[in-house]
Amino acid sequence: MFRVTYPLRFAHCDPAGIAYYPRYFELCDAAIEDWSAQVLGCDRRTMHLELGIGLPTVDLHAVFTAPSRLGDSLDIDVTVIRVGNSSVDLALDISCNDEPRFTVTYTQVLTDLAQGQSMPWPPTLLERLNKECR
Repeated sequence: MFRVTYPLRFAHCDPAGIAYYPRYFELCDAAIEDWSAQVLGCDRRTMHLELGIGLPTVDLHAVFTAPSRLGDSLDIDVTVIRVGNSSVDLALDISCNDEPRFTVTYTQVLTDLAQGQSMPWPPTLLERLNKECR
């Protein structure tokens, strides 16, 4: 499991200071970006600009259990739950002071950006993903 912590900033909230759900997804994307750099050993700049590959989301499902408010410190745990030939399923559990706030499951597909087509995982990335899969 990979964990990152982000503060809930004013830009993430509605006028009442409660987290606005589209901003939650931006925070989740930031966590996945940090996860990619650390766990896969390949940051998005390298993936996109040097290797010509990307990990677009093709499916996501979210369950919101409690609101978050301006100033909360959100812990985001990223777990690999399935690795396919060209896809990965990720579970993100978001909490504040060990209180669950929401969960999101993602399916992302490794894509050749020039072709716009899915592609199989290179052996190095596949090995790293399989080590992380629970």
